[in-house]
Amino acid sequence: MSELIQIKKQNSAVLTKLQKQFNSSIQKINSLKQEIEFVKSEIEQIQVKIQVDILPLERKLIDIQVKEIIYLDALYQQGIFKKRDNETLSEMILERTGEFITRIESDELNEIFTRHNNGVSFDEANEEANKMASETLKESFSSMFGMQIDDDVDLSDPEKFQEYFEQQMAAEEAEYEARKANRKKTAKQIEKEEKQRLEEKNLNKTCRQIYMELVKAFHPDREKDELEKERKTLLMHRITEAYEKDDLFDLLRLRLELLGTDFEHSNDESLKYYVKLLKQQVAELEEELSEVTSFGQSSFFGPSLYERFGSDGYQTLETKFKKEIAQLKKIIKNEEKQAPFYKDSDQVKYLIDQFRQEQKARKRRGFNMNDIFGMM
Repeated sequence: MSELIQIKKQNSAVLTKLQKQFNSSIQKINSLKQEIEFVKSEIEQIQVKIQVDILPLERKLIDIQVKEIIYLDALYQQGIFKKRDNETLSEMILERTGEFITRIESDELNEIFTRHNNGVSFDEANEEANKMASETLKESFSSMFGMQIDDDVDLSDPEKFQEYFEQQMAAEEAEYEARKANRKKTAKQIEKEEKQRLEEKNLNKTCRQIYMELVKAFHPDREKDELEKERKTLLMHRITEAYEKDDLFDLLRLRLELLGTDFEHSNDESLKYYVKLLKQQVAELEEELSEVTSFGQSSFFGPSLYERFGSDGYQTLETKFKKEIAQLKKIIKNEEKQAPFYKDSDQVKYLIDQFRQEQKARKRRGFNMNDIFGMM
């Protein structure tokens, strides 16, 4: 592993504020890069384990639960319950069928859904539900953010909606900036903009200077020794990759590794630009970390797959999967025992009464934003 760049105390001298900021930024970037690589590595493991260990168990559980729905539908068609109970049973069957119909291909489930939904198929009902949920959500967001959402925007996909939302916010910001730009600028504003322009120019120049310094020392074209030429070619790939990514951290690390540059004697002007660029890189890496940890997020408010299975301060990835597998096996065993009860009218009467109580509880709870996303 490469040595971590740090400005060290010289004799009894105390590090300046800029030197401390430089060290702190380098440490933060190093930590973020390591964390991102760790998360990416775990995501690869999560994908494999879900395919190998989780999905087969989930499919087995779904098969049992679908069988239970078929048993309930058979009892419903026998008409052995009173009218009110039969109506509640139909509502329960419809709700349960709706939970599984998108997770498993089954003509039988589609027929059951249509039978208990007044002859309306799942596809037709789903289209209407999405339309209603989208309208409700659009009204909510318009009210919260004062933003008019276009009719053709698909709100059923969290990522697409987030992208649209960010585009709208950016457009509003651009419109505001355009209005501001059209106003006559004061001398103070002009001076500030010129200062920012020069600073941006110097920031770009900082990376370019380090890059050119490394290119000058390690460009392979004039090298006659074939082994050395090959070594320099590989180094140039690393140098160019870091420069093209605007990765000052890697450029500085390469300069330390290859040229043994002494950062202790960097002047304040150079340090100022280093620190500014490094802080920008910290922000970019924090955003990247947020993106990778949201892997597998299927709804606006639900946890991502990484949050569900990735290592944290309390449990490792392996521990979480072991618990999930054990829990699934326990549920499957329990469902296998209970499945025959769904053929028993007395047991189903108990389920009907229980479902009726749940319906009352939902009415008391009232509207919940999660209910909208559950419809989509």
